[in-house]
Amino acid sequence: MNKRITLAVAALAVLAAVGKRAHGLDLGDPAPPLTITEWVQGDAIDIQKEKGKRVVLVEFWATWCPPCKVSVPLLTRLQDKFKKDLVIVGVTAPDFRGNSPEAVRKFVKGQGKEMAYHVAIDKAEATTNAYMLAAQVMGIPHAFLVDRDGRIAWIGSPLDPALEETISKVIAGTYDVRAAKIDAELQRRLPSVIRALQMGQPAAAWDGLIDILKLDPSNETALDILTAVHSDHIRDTQAFRSWARSYIAAHSANATTMYRLSDALCRIADLTMRAPDLALEAAKHAYSAGKNDPAAIAAYARALSEIGELERAITLQKDAVAAASGSDAEAYKSTLDYYNLCKQLQGSKN
Repeated sequence: MNKRITLAVAALAVLAAVGKRAHGLDLGDPAPPLTITEWVQGDAIDIQKEKGKRVVLVEFWATWCPPCKVSVPLLTRLQDKFKKDLVIVGVTAPDFRGNSPEAVRKFVKGQGKEMAYHVAIDKAEATTNAYMLAAQVMGIPHAFLVDRDGRIAWIGSPLDPALEETISKVIAGTYDVRAAKIDAELQRRLPSVIRALQMGQPAAAWDGLIDILKLDPSNETALDILTAVHSDHIRDTQAFRSWARSYIAAHSANATTMYRLSDALCRIADLTMRAPDLALEAAKHAYSAGKNDPAAIAAYARALSEIGELERAITLQKDAVAAASGSDAEAYKSTLDYYNLCKQLQGSKN
């Protein structure tokens, strides 16, 4: 397994570890009701009655859980920041580890203003089972964000830095639950790809990557690993070219898919396995579909440089630098400097 695939597999393993999602309760599903035996703090919250009004964050915790204690002030800050648009409910279930109703009441009282959100004691673990068990989540703290339509929009740790931005987007109505669900599904499929590569089964890995790309045609990691599997293991040029041409034909109007495919083709280490014509074809489509996208412009420039068209590549790379900003602009400028150096060497006398 070469270094390129090894690094990609390592990245996939991390994603797979954090990306497990349930098949019983998933993103986009209606949020289960809160079945509560006691509201320790705050008025009772009814998920159904909050539809069309507020976003609800249901968090599961326990008094004996150190990370849960860390999340308390963070949740209080979020409740204060989003005020009328968000209601946070901390749900806990009595257990044999000392998380009794008395311990919960004592804990909440001791937190004072640090725990300024609703706190509830689960009834016979009905709420815990409807959320945590159904979502196949084992550890706490864990939270479920419910949008104004009463559907699960996000599942994760309340300590996740992404939570605050996600809440903002859900409140604003700009959060794409469908895209998030696709991403979660992609991460569910990654372990089988990892296992296939680790067990020396490139054909199975190829099939798994193709399935991922059916869900997300622009998945950069999948495209990168796919081209590496082709060049390092399968080495069936005719079959690969047939796949690439079909892929280009199916996604030619998607600038992101096209420039990522072109870049992946240009990164194939084995020069005998490269397909510069297909990289150029994909890059042309990327440029046509996204002329104001610096990544698409740069991909076209790179594909042209691969076939020796430095003058055109330099012109396009200048456009990419002008269209980009921040670190992207700096990276494109470095590439431009490289193209210019190549042009100088091309014109120098031996």
